[in-house]
Amino acid sequence: MIKKRSIWIALILSVVAMSGYYFFNYSVAERLNTNRMFDLKNSQIEFPKKIAQDRLELEAAKKAGDSAKALDLEISINSYENMLADKKFDLNHIEAGNWAAVAQKQYEELNRDVAISKSQNYPVHSMMEQQVSMFTVRASAEEKRMLAETGVEPLVQINTITSFHPTFYDRFIGKTLEIWESSTKRYGMPGFYFLYQIIPAFVIPYIILIGCFVFGNTVSSEATKKKKGLNMYAVLPVNRPKLFFAKFGSGLLFTLLFVFLILCVPLLSSLFTVGVGSLQFPVLMYDGPGESLLGLKKANILNEWTDEFHFTTLGNYLGIVLLLTAALVFLMYSVYFLLSLFFKNPSVNAALLLIATFFGITVLPKSPFNPFTYVDLHRVITGEFAVAQFNEMINVTNGLLLVGAFGLVLTVLSYVQFRRYVVE
Repeated sequence: MIKKRSIWIALILSVVAMSGYYFFNYSVAERLNTNRMFDLKNSQIEFPKKIAQDRLELEAAKKAGDSAKALDLEISINSYENMLADKKFDLNHIEAGNWAAVAQKQYEELNRDVAISKSQNYPVHSMMEQQVSMFTVRASAEEKRMLAETGVEPLVQINTITSFHPTFYDRFIGKTLEIWESSTKRYGMPGFYFLYQIIPAFVIPYIILIGCFVFGNTVSSEATKKKKGLNMYAVLPVNRPKLFFAKFGSGLLFTLLFVFLILCVPLLSSLFTVGVGSLQFPVLMYDGPGESLLGLKKANILNEWTDEFHFTTLGNYLGIVLLLTAALVFLMYSVYFLLSLFFKNPSVNAALLLIATFFGITVLPKSPFNPFTYVDLHRVITGEFAVAQFNEMINVTNGLLLVGAFGLVLTVLSYVQFRRYVVE
């Protein structure tokens, strides 16, 4: 397999594509950071000018006896002085790399907003007259607190004034949804952060699909009309089970290695930029409705004010991602290998696998017994599916068991179909 030129070309192109994806993402994040620093530095020049101008106008208004204009100018001066101090604080600490101080300030502001909202029983944050979920505000505040404790650098966002952590509790519609998604989109510059950014975007299943397409044709490539390589084994002292597991196992092993190699590309690329980042970065985990005071069953109603959550570390999160990824490689490769026993065209097999995966994700219900539910690694690991579907059985453990069981069944079916290729 490693002697095939086509495989090396596909491997090189995949590495180049992933590294290009990382550097493009890095350039976008770097541009956002540059714009932020320009705004902070520019404020130290423009705001004092505005304050000085307002003070001159204030003196003139007082001399003219225009009390209404004087009051407006006093409010403006006070507002600009506060913004100047706030931006100077951010500028000084960001330049010094003191992210803990910046996160602590943001935590105090968000925590104050949570307290005000609870006292008024009404959310204080909105966007175009649509309310930001209190769950989002609470989770964002807790994330800032943990960032302040660890001192790690946050992900890059367009909205730096109030950088919310987006959650599925928000129900924006129309133009507001577009603005919300744009303002809360997060960019990871360090390698580990970049992986955390792309996992929810179904990048890993696509990488697995490419791996199956490149390495999953160990039988079909030798069973065409022009190539009868499998017939050679009929006259050799090799029985069918050994031959099957050699073909199946080699393709599976190379697919696994390919997937993990591609996932390591951003880590290697980040060594040329800002490094791999910290595995202590907090990752939001959904816990859903809590038990009642009497210890009764959890209610099947989402409540943005009281539903529970916690944070785990990025290291734990990525460790679980690797486990589920390995299981998904086994499942998707088993499907592809079985298809390759019926269809000799790799493109057809890849298209069928893609269609089956898309159908399983979008059409079939989100159920603990639907193996394609676990293709969405991020939402399974974080508990989003379990909370949204009010089904705690949608979890990593059941996912590993179910995906592994389906993979074994498909492997057995593949062996049954494989027997017709080689006659002992």
